[in-house]
Order: sequence, then C-alpha cells, then structure tokens
Amino acid sequence: MFTILLLAWIGWMVLVWSLQHSIMFPRNTIGPDRLLNHVPDDIESIWIDTDDGHRVEAWLIPGKGVTAEQPGGAVVFAHGNGEVIDDNLDLRWLADRGVSVLLVEYRGYGRSTGSPSEARLVEDTSRFIELLAARPEIDADRIGYLGRSIGTGVLAQVATRHAPRAMVMLIPPARLDSMAWRFGVPPVLVRSPFRSDLAVKTLQLPILILARDRDGIIPDHHPGILHEAAPQSELIMLHGTHNWLDDDQEMKRERRAIDEFLLEAGIIVEPGGIQP
Repeated sequence: MFTILLLAWIGWMVLVWSLQHSIMFPRNTIGPDRLLNHVPDDIESIWIDTDDGHRVEAWLIPGKGVTAEQPGGAVVFAHGNGEVIDDNLDLRWLADRGVSVLLVEYRGYGRSTGSPSEARLVEDTSRFIELLAARPEIDADRIGYLGRSIGTGVLAQVATRHAPRAMVMLIPPARLDSMAWRFGVPPVLVRSPFRSDLAVKTLQLPILILARDRDGIIPDHHPGILHEAAPQSELIMLHGTHNWLDDDQEMKRERRAIDEFLLEAGIIVEPGGIQP
C-alpha cells in the first residue's frame, strides 16, 4: 500500500513539474473576445524581439501634456495572471494626471508569443523599462511601478535590477511557491517562486501595499509579510475580494491612495487628483 501511495505521489509531482506554468499562467482561458480588434488611437504599441525568437508587446498611454520639451513621469504596469493589457485601459486615469502608462504584456498572452515564466517576464519587462527610460518625453528619474497580483512579483524582481522612484503592490502574494501546498506540492518544486518577500528587503524606496480584507486567493498574512520586510512600506486594507472591490467608494479610495502616493513620490506633480 505504501509503495502504491509513494508512486502516486511521485507521479503527481512529475505532472505538476511539467504543467505548473500552465496552472500559474492560465493564458489559454483568455478568449479572443477579450482582445481589442485594433490598438486605440491614443495608445502606442511597442514590440520587442526575444533571444529565442518570440515577440512581446507593450502599450504606452502618453501622459496628458507630456512632450520632449516637457517630459513627465511614467508608471509601468504588470497585470495579474488572468488578464491581458487590453483589460486595463481604465489606467487612463493616470495618463489624465500627466503620467505616461506602460502596460507590459506577458509571453503567450494576448498578441505576444512564447511561454511565460518568472525569469522571462522579468527579462522582458526590464527591456521595456530600458526603452521607456530612453524616450525623450519620459523623465527617467520619475518612473514608478504598479503591479497587480502576480504582476507585483514580476515588478518586485525587476526593481532589484532597475530601481523605480516608488512602487505600488495591489493584492500581492509574498511568495508564490508557498501557495503550492494547496496542491500538495512542496515549494522547492516551484520553478517560478516569485519571492517578493526577499526582493523588497533589498529595496530602499517607498512601497505602497494595497490589500483586501476578503481576498480569498492570496493568503491573509502575505501582505503583512511584505510590509514587515520592506523598510519604507505602507499597508492599506481595502474592503473587497481578490478580483472585486465592494463598491465605487472603495474603488475611489484605492485610486486616491495611489494618486496621493505617486504625488508624494514626485511621479505625479500636479495636486488635485481623486476626490473623496
């Protein structure tokens, strides 16, 4: 009996090892109806070619009033694992505040080709940030990061290479490998662990952590782990689940917290953002 159970467990580990990125990055569940038929007129599509022959896309929403003569700040956004960049055009509110927004796609998502992994997403995002910082209308000293869910893990690792002015972490896991126990999998077998808890310890920059009181996906204690690990962090608890805030007031509260944080960090320069 023990031998049968052992063989079954080993078989399960082999299966998880081979399929874990399909589970972690469920891109195949995102249908073509989620993709826009064309790039919106106010957005620039940017592509990079990877060393292994794939193409990855990002969208740049220009900040209002930003020019080469009057460069402005920028925010780099990394989405959750069940999203595409097309889902996040509501971030135009940041562009209305004079901040350019770079929406980075993941390999295998949307129109981008290839297969995602932690290392690949970090590499691709780093390359897009280098391109962004070189643009004449962008003030390279005023670039911030905004991640949601698994996107916070991507940007936490990127920040150890390219430190931003400040970083916002929405509904962040402290480390994805620890969540593998839900599937009976030891963390050591997770190939993309996203150890944000280790990354933020090394970052000497303002970090805003926005968690939710009934997340249901991210363990309740994970935002607190990040808050304790990050020397210059602030933790705000909002009312809602992982994918939904309770009401419009909570959405305003979230946006207002981001706006005030980016204003204090100098990424946004004009006061008078989201009103109560």
